[in-house]
Amino acid sequence: MRDITIGCVLRQHRTESEPRIYGRVVHLDKKLNLLVIAKFPGKDKRGHQRNYVPRPVISDLSAWEMRVKDGTFGVVDFDAPSHWLLTFDQLRSNASTGLLNFSRRNLKSWLRRRSEAYRLIRPFVYGRSIEEIVMDPALIGWPERRAKELNLKGCARIQRTLNAFILALGNRNGLLPWYSHCGNPGQSKFSTAKTGRPIPKQELDQGRHEGMNCDEYARVHFALGWKKFKKKGVSVKQAFTETLNTWFAKSVRWEGTSAKVTLRPEALKYNAKQFEYWGTRSAEAPSAMAINRGETPAKRAYQRRQGKIKDRHLTVNGEAFLDSTSCDQTLVSCASRLKVLSSPWRTEVQGAATDYIFGHHVGFESPSQTTALMAILHAAEDKVEYCARFGIKIQSRDWLPMTFRQIVMDNGEGKGELAMRALEEMEAGASFGAVYDSINKGPLESHHASTQAHVDHRMPGSTMGRRKERGEPDRASLARLHFFEYMPQLIQRALFHNNKEIITLPTIEMRRDGVEPTRRGVVEWMLANGYTTSAPTDLQALRIRCLPRFQASVQPDGIHLYDPTYNGKKLIPGLVYSSDWLRGSELVSQSRRRYLEAHLNPSDMSRIWVNLGGLKCMSLQSRDPDLHEVTLLDWLTISSDDRIRAFLGKANEAQEEVNAVATRNQSVKVANKERNAEIKARGTKPTKSELKRDKRNNTNLEKVALTGVPTAPKDVPQPPASAPYRESQATHATKPRALHLDLAQAIRASRNK
Repeated sequence: MRDITIGCVLRQHRTESEPRIYGRVVHLDKKLNLLVIAKFPGKDKRGHQRNYVPRPVISDLSAWEMRVKDGTFGVVDFDAPSHWLLTFDQLRSNASTGLLNFSRRNLKSWLRRRSEAYRLIRPFVYGRSIEEIVMDPALIGWPERRAKELNLKGCARIQRTLNAFILALGNRNGLLPWYSHCGNPGQSKFSTAKTGRPIPKQELDQGRHEGMNCDEYARVHFALGWKKFKKKGVSVKQAFTETLNTWFAKSVRWEGTSAKVTLRPEALKYNAKQFEYWGTRSAEAPSAMAINRGETPAKRAYQRRQGKIKDRHLTVNGEAFLDSTSCDQTLVSCASRLKVLSSPWRTEVQGAATDYIFGHHVGFESPSQTTALMAILHAAEDKVEYCARFGIKIQSRDWLPMTFRQIVMDNGEGKGELAMRALEEMEAGASFGAVYDSINKGPLESHHASTQAHVDHRMPGSTMGRRKERGEPDRASLARLHFFEYMPQLIQRALFHNNKEIITLPTIEMRRDGVEPTRRGVVEWMLANGYTTSAPTDLQALRIRCLPRFQASVQPDGIHLYDPTYNGKKLIPGLVYSSDWLRGSELVSQSRRRYLEAHLNPSDMSRIWVNLGGLKCMSLQSRDPDLHEVTLLDWLTISSDDRIRAFLGKANEAQEEVNAVATRNQSVKVANKERNAEIKARGTKPTKSELKRDKRNNTNLEKVALTGVPTAPKDVPQPPASAPYRESQATHATKPRALHLDLAQAIRASRNK
């Protein structure tokens, strides 16, 4: 049983129906065995809340304690209405604080009504507590005397105002109008007059119809039509036509194989703009642009639940992303600048917790289980010898090796019996995302795009990740570099990404230990401090009701706070608050950003309180346990240092870009010189057809020269399966096809060069 206290609510328990709110305790005196209860407004026959507030009643405290003890009544907390929490400035500025849906309320008129109501009871309540008011013998009969002073016909308005003031325990916002008869929140409004921009009279005289407002039938079926027919690749107009044919057809007449559909008269007055407007009014309905991007309501909900990918991984070797992509390059053979090859493929392994590139495999082989396993093996090996092969000298800590407990892949190169068996033997697991959906390995997909933009697309002969457009020069005629001239720049980009690119340190503990703000520094610190296994974090929660206000906004991932030290709109990085209630509400699904005020203790950033249909508590969405312990001022200082460090780090990136440009220009210059020499020795410049000819054979010869593994000719039949194996003899089908002496010598000379 819970004790009866001032401010609590007494709720009556009924066996045949739902519990009923009886009243609120406004005063009690245990010595006098006295209890004063202010009743809540009742409801009429239609279920609407009455405007009149009943008078407070005086009862025995012991009798009510017995009722609570035997279960007839219960004691619960009082949840203040949303408009009771508004400040004077919010009322005067007509703020939208506390609203879950759009409203046309005018708070300035509400404030005026509150002031008028308070003037009626001010002589009796000013400077007095609720105890003094309810225990004053003059309370009974005072409204009649006050009405005579003001020359009013009745005292009902004064009595209602006084009762409401007592019910609110002296809160003047309790005198604000409730307007309970204005319909439910979010109820659709139907206008009889035509809404929207007026049509000029000249156009109406020329035969243009005025249009028509959408009634309830049209709004419902426009929403159904948008959900059913608006898909990726389907225009709004086409979906609108399908909707009219499905739900607005009056009759269908057939003339042979052709259909003649007669639409309802009002259907001809609707347009595609109205269809799109009412089709996207639902919080779950995506816009036309979002549908074309491939978004769905289920995908949006999944993204809100999963949060940021980095926040899900606390260990350096917990999970890794693996994915393959094209290098977007048109390379030439190492033996001849006139032999054009296909674009190579790149498979990378990226740490999920740090975005560190632990290994990759680059070759002309198409993505497969073998390339995936080779990339995993490269991630576990030392890279000193590998980089020396391409003329780059590094130390072991410049490209760290790592093995992982789980590999996150898509339904491609990693999903097969060979890869699964190999991962099982390594005591590693694998997880697979949805088909054609990069949501589970977004960081690696972003890194692919960054590498292609900084390396592949800046080199001659790049495919730019698309087909050649009309008027563009042929990629084969622009190809200049071979594989061993391309790989050093790719490796240098990976080394810059791991060792030189300035990043924001994930945790405050790293900043306290002075960790180098690079991905290598983060990985080395996590290995040195034992961050190789996950551990749960203990979060402490404090419920705070009266805190300073900060400007905030609701976004799809939660509530973001604005920097109070900045004269404008700038979000505080790293502070995102959310809760199960917020993720399940429609606020995070709205396309329009919602501005509100949040209550935050500057010494404890783990919780905020916001007024959204009542006071709600939101928790900080961060896996960093130390972030819950710092103050707001410390975090703003740290964020400012991060911005300065990132700005200074741009000099390293600019220097790296300049070095890459100089190296690329020199390689292209040498390649042009060798290409021109070959053309001069040949006598004539090869045509486009000659450059494109035998590309597959050239690629196979290049693959043989690079790997040292010969291929069997396709035109010679293979020996039968039943033929016995003889070590001393070799049939013609098993003999490798020898390379041409001049071609092999040219490849070796190019590699030695």
